[in-house]
Formats: sequence, structure tokens, C-alpha cells
Amino acid sequence: MFYSEITKIIEAGLDRDKDKVKNYSMLLAKKLEKDGDAKSSKRIEALLSRKNNGSAITDALVAPPIDQESRLGIVDIDYSPIAPDIILSPSIRTRLDDFENTIKIKDKLDSLGMPFNMSLLLYGPPGCGKTSIASFIANKLDLPLVTARLDTLISSLLGNTAKNLRRIFDYAQRQPCVLFLDEFDAIAKARDDQHELGELKRVVNSLLQNMDAYCQNGILVAATNRQELLDGAIWRRFQTVIEVPKPQEDEIILLLNKASSVLDLTGIKRKYFDVVIRQLNGFSYSDIQNLVQNVVKQKIIKNESSASVFDFLCEIAAFKYHGNIGQQGVIQYLLDCGLPQQAIADYFGISVRQVRNCLRNKGDE
Repeated sequence: MFYSEITKIIEAGLDRDKDKVKNYSMLLAKKLEKDGDAKSSKRIEALLSRKNNGSAITDALVAPPIDQESRLGIVDIDYSPIAPDIILSPSIRTRLDDFENTIKIKDKLDSLGMPFNMSLLLYGPPGCGKTSIASFIANKLDLPLVTARLDTLISSLLGNTAKNLRRIFDYAQRQPCVLFLDEFDAIAKARDDQHELGELKRVVNSLLQNMDAYCQNGILVAATNRQELLDGAIWRRFQTVIEVPKPQEDEIILLLNKASSVLDLTGIKRKYFDVVIRQLNGFSYSDIQNLVQNVVKQKIIKNESSASVFDFLCEIAAFKYHGNIGQQGVIQYLLDCGLPQQAIADYFGISVRQVRNCLRNKGDE
């Protein structure tokens, strides 16, 4: 179960790398504790403390950095990140695999005079899986995920934001981890922005310096949905840049099919399934996942085992209009989608005349 940590400790021991032995030993202790083996975890921590005359060695992992002004933590740490069930296009999956595999052969590349900067920038609309990808990478590499907290990282005191950045990079440098900077544009805006104060320039300069020092041996993942705001020098610091767009038809189908593990969807004709797919064009991954979950939830509440095209389209209508839509509005939406009047009447338990009235009312607007 903890093969990776044990092999890393052995490798570090053979290389006489004491710091790496200590840090991976502490990582193993944390995972043992999380797995319920507190006794073994305590024994490892006690051994490290005894060998180093105190707890100074354990502080690197036990005491994360804090903002000196607020005394609040500036990172969140997940020692055992779970690989989320994310749906990605084949091209993005291929590029992520390439990034992961290149990290694994970094030592060989270095020996060949081909240094690899272990940095990845993800950009694209909100809700399309950038944060999930960071967890996915950390899980695949079997490393903790250290996420910078922008709410406490950015300080009101002059110079403190740059200092907090340095504390985060120093902390990540001391142990094996994946450092994740979400909403990256907040600290990496273009320095020629006339609306920003000189403090921003100091923050960006500090960020660039820390990235240069960290990314040769540390793994950095950054994410933004405002890529147009990033400083030009920031783009050049990243070895790998991947756009994470909204899902296309193939990904939408896969997201919808998740409902089929719980509900019977065989009653939905292909032409109406295509209507649902078209109506979901432009939605984010998280929007579609929430929509599918809402359909499944409603069916479970009603103790029903199958879903129809109406269930999905009614949920889409509610989402598009932020829930501010009545039955007449939903019927008009279904008519616009090309659904038969009789089928709509049967779904709502009303007459075809009432459905036609909705159509006439729309024509009178």
C-alpha cells in the first residue's frame, strides 16, 4: 500500500540524502495515521525526533506556513489526494500523461543535459476540471497536494504578499509534494496594468524569482480562468501549458451516461438524446455533472428507476433560467426543442389544448 514511500526512502538512503529520507518518512507517517495505523505513525515520528534531538525535522510537514498579519494558514495540505473521476478529451489526457511521465524520467533528462522545468499551467473557463486535474496529478505521482490559500496569502500590508509567496515556495521545497496555485491571475497579473499599484509588480517579481528557483526540482501546477490577465513573463516560465475548454459532444455523452449506472435511459430515443446534447453545448463540466446529479436525485426521491428526455430538458430549462421559470415557460422551452405536443401533455398530465395555448401565448408576446 505504501510501496512508493518505502522505495523513495530506500533510494534516498542509498543516495545518502538525509533530508529526503526524513521528509518521505514523515510522509509515510502521515499516510499511516490517515489509514488508521496511529501506532506505526507515532513510532516513525518518535524515531525521527530521537535521531534529530527534537521535533525540528517534523516541523517542516507538521507546521505549515502562516500569514504573519492574520496568523492564519496560507496553504491547505492533502496528504493522500484522491484521483477524481474526471472526463477529459483524449488530447488533454495524452498531454497530462506526457507531463507525468516526463517527471518520472527527470533524472535521466538532467543527465543528458535536457533539464525539464516541472511546471504546468492550466487555463480555461470555470468549472471545467482544472482543480480536479491538480488532484489527479498528485494522486498519479503519489504525492501530497499543497494548495495555496489566496484568501490568506494576499495581505493588506505592504510587502507581505510577496513574503507569503516566499514562505509557500520554501515550504513546498522542503518536502515532496505538488504545489497548486489556483486562481493564479490574482498574483500573476501583467505588470503594465495601469490600474494596479506598485505592490503588484513586487508580487509578480517575487513570483517569477520563486518559480525559477522552485521548478527545477519541485512540481508546480497553476490554474486560471483569466489567462488574458497574466504577465507575459509568467507564460514563459511554464514548461507545459494546457487549455481546458468546455466539454464537446463526446465528453457530454460520457457525462450523461454516468446517470445510466443508476437509472434506465433506454427509453430515450436517439434523436431526443441528441436534443439534450445540443442543449448542453456551452455548459461546463461541473454544470453538467450537477444537472445529471439533480435528475438522479429527483428519481430516487420519487422511487423511480428510469429517466426520460423530459427529465433532462426540464432540469436544463431550470438551470438556464436560474429556476425562475414556471410550467408554461418549461412547456414553451420543450416545444422550442421540438418535442411532440402529445408527449409534453402526457408528461405534465394536461391536455394537448393546454400545450397549444402555451404555443399561442408565446406567439402573442
